[in-house]
Amino acid sequence: MSEWVPNQDGLKQLVYVLNLSNSTSREVHDQIREELDKFHSVPDYNNYLTLIFKSNELQPHIRSVAGLVLKTNIKQYFEKMPREVQNYIKREILPVLSDPDASVRHTVGNIITNLIKKSCFSEWPELLPALNLALDSNSQDLIEGSLYTLSLLCEDSTKKLDSDDSGRALNQLIPKLIMFFKCNNADFRKKALVSISYFIISMPGALLINMEAFLKGIFSMSEDPSEAVRTNVCKTLVTLVETKIEFLLPYIKDVIQYMLHATKDKSEEVALEACEFWTAISQAEGCRDLLRDYLPVLVPILLNGMVYTEQDYEYLDQGDDSMTPDRPQDIKPFISSTKSHGSGSGGQDTGFVNPDNNNNSSSNNNSNNNNNNEEDEEYNDDDDDDDEDGFEDEAWTIRKSSAFAIDVLSGIFPDAEYLSVTLPLIEQRMNEQNPWPVRESAILALGAIADGSKNGLAPHLSKVIPYLINTLNDPKPLVRSITCWTLSRYSYWIAQADGRDYLHPLVVNLLNRIVDNNKKVQEAACSAFATLEEEADLLLIPYLQMILVTFVNAFGKYQAKNLLILYDAISTLAKVVGNELNKPELINILVPPLLQKFNALDDSNKNLLPLLGCLNQVCSSIGAGLQNLISLFFNRSIKLIEGSLQAHYKYNQDQKGNSSSFDQDFIVAALDLLQGLSEGIGTSIESLIPNSNLPHLLLQCMNLRGSDVLQSSFALLGDMSKFCLIHFKQYIPDYLNILTNNLYPEYLSVCNNASWAIGEIAIRMPDEVKPFVVAIRDRLISNINKVNLNRGVLENTAVTIGRLGIVSPADISPFVDKFIQCWCMAIRRKTDDIEKDSAFRGMWLIINNNPNGALRHLVYICDAVASWDKMQPDLYEAYFKLLHMYKTSMGGVWAQFYNQFPEQLREILNEKFKLNQDISQ
Repeated sequence: MSEWVPNQDGLKQLVYVLNLSNSTSREVHDQIREELDKFHSVPDYNNYLTLIFKSNELQPHIRSVAGLVLKTNIKQYFEKMPREVQNYIKREILPVLSDPDASVRHTVGNIITNLIKKSCFSEWPELLPALNLALDSNSQDLIEGSLYTLSLLCEDSTKKLDSDDSGRALNQLIPKLIMFFKCNNADFRKKALVSISYFIISMPGALLINMEAFLKGIFSMSEDPSEAVRTNVCKTLVTLVETKIEFLLPYIKDVIQYMLHATKDKSEEVALEACEFWTAISQAEGCRDLLRDYLPVLVPILLNGMVYTEQDYEYLDQGDDSMTPDRPQDIKPFISSTKSHGSGSGGQDTGFVNPDNNNNSSSNNNSNNNNNNEEDEEYNDDDDDDDEDGFEDEAWTIRKSSAFAIDVLSGIFPDAEYLSVTLPLIEQRMNEQNPWPVRESAILALGAIADGSKNGLAPHLSKVIPYLINTLNDPKPLVRSITCWTLSRYSYWIAQADGRDYLHPLVVNLLNRIVDNNKKVQEAACSAFATLEEEADLLLIPYLQMILVTFVNAFGKYQAKNLLILYDAISTLAKVVGNELNKPELINILVPPLLQKFNALDDSNKNLLPLLGCLNQVCSSIGAGLQNLISLFFNRSIKLIEGSLQAHYKYNQDQKGNSSSFDQDFIVAALDLLQGLSEGIGTSIESLIPNSNLPHLLLQCMNLRGSDVLQSSFALLGDMSKFCLIHFKQYIPDYLNILTNNLYPEYLSVCNNASWAIGEIAIRMPDEVKPFVVAIRDRLISNINKVNLNRGVLENTAVTIGRLGIVSPADISPFVDKFIQCWCMAIRRKTDDIEKDSAFRGMWLIINNNPNGALRHLVYICDAVASWDKMQPDLYEAYFKLLHMYKTSMGGVWAQFYNQFPEQLREILNEKFKLNQDISQ
């Protein structure tokens, strides 16, 4: 093949465009992108980029941009590049690894890594031998470039390196990298260690046979003069403890001693990585006994690590800053907490019959929208650099790591043993004579052990809680703020009988801190009070007026960030006390400031979103007491939905993308507020529907993409079905088509609400649902058999299957054998309510239609029936006859069959359904 020769005019033109990247003008950068886009029509465009990048005669910024654009092109267009272009890049890029400019070498490393990601080592057989040979070079630049590249390859192509594709390159590479542990260059030692560490989890044979040399090499660097090397020694040991601790066990006592020393290292990075070791080993099986003897030494080290450094509190202690506006970067974006209908995570009662001991997931796995919007990478080399905010609240610190370790340790040791070491040390630090940072760390420690040592701490809390309540008035803001958090960790105890005496002083003092003059204290106090609200629940009713007056005062004091937390505290209060808020004297305190903000914010203001979220719960709790405000909130919600949908259609029609991007958040917030209103006023919402176009708007929302908007749409449809479905009848077929197409548990909350809404429609408009029963049935049967699915989803699925039995038992009963066992296991855990009642009525029809199909699962049916405390008389009579029908049909084998039932189940059945008696007489 003839050697590639560039067109000089084209080369000069590209260099000129790349040279413009030095400009700070947005218009110039837009021009650069347009020009570069044109070059994609040139088949050998990436040859030009490679030539420019490797030319040390050009200015550094031109070379840099050429390399970054080349890397991006490889990531996005490699498969479309002509083979000769791919080969040219591979051939010409390797020699640049010895470039004297480290940034150029690192760009080469990123280019090579992306080439391997897009192809394989066997398509570039020269690469690994060249890198291996470079490690023996006399050129420090070439060695550094090769080690850097290998570290990226080890991270991103771990499996490929341990495969035939690479010629089992690790067999030569790992021993050579271990040799670099003794190198005089600290950066080389670090890169070699990092590279091997990527293989610890997969543990290829090449590392396994060199494990002894690897460990000796790590230990030899434990006192390395380089902080970076020591940091990675600690990080590697933590990885070994987390994933392959068996290799460390012969040396574990020496490792523990080293980590005790390293946790006190003067380098914060080393100390932080070492501190992670304690959490890791605490969670390793069988390591409690190893740590027991070290607790008296370890706990003081961790407590010292929890003390604010001077730099920390100089940055964080802002004094009376309540009048200082928040910076935009301090305010986290509002995330809607759309309701997912169902029981969720309550209880773990799995019944008397539980095959294979399957434990259903009880976590509330709300589906999130993962927006994979990639930024323009042409001018950003972000493959190996992590952005850090640098704010203490966001960054993981020694203080947080130490506190987390103290917390985890409290959960693995018996309370008496752990507290005998920890409490005296904490008590010493609480002494008023100590500097305030030491006292503050003691209070943090009390909060850290609150959960793990809950029972052992109980006898001490009558002294601890008064101390903490008093400390809420400490002159130091950081002490006040951490005390708020720690008290929130003990709010469970204060809400119990033993702690009730402290509820009043806690409420009074926390409310004072909510209107503190320091923003950090305000934040901590408001968050703590929200936690107290959840624990104390109706115990807060006597304090409602005092609480609401404080919240209203906070409205006039809070900056933007803390206002979000205040909204959350109001929402939580409304949720726990419910209709107790529906009193004129309380409404007149709470609603005016909310209404003032509601009227002041325009429809495009993002600050409206958390306010709507707050009003959602307030409307649900107060309900009819809002009077004329109900129509105000309703109409504003409709207006927000209409405006957002119009923006959506404009965005789709604008081919040039000049309109502002479509934001679904306002639709979600407005839908949720409508749902809150419907929950609050019930059937009274029907009077508002005829004068609105909500039924059609809801259909439009259900046709949008995005789990949040679908989840909220389905939830609102379910509520509207309960209260005024007749106004939505025109669109029922369209609704059901969409709902059926969203019965996929990969989007858990969407699936959950879709299932629930179908059930609500089914019992009110069975004729409209009947044509869809078969399609819905198939999806629901698939879901009910996923026994590890979220409990709330399984319960809603079971309810809807039962309700479909009311609509068309003939379509469900032939398949009863495929789902009845899982149906019974799901429904038996549900609270006795109208949903459970309707589900059992439908299931009775299904079983009666095909009793033989359900026969082999009779024990599960009996278990589900026994879960009722008290059925409605007609439902009880129906199941009484059903069970005795089965008993009679089995004749002489009934006794033997029935004796196989769990004893406790038989006792319930005998008491309620007389299955041990002959009722035929």
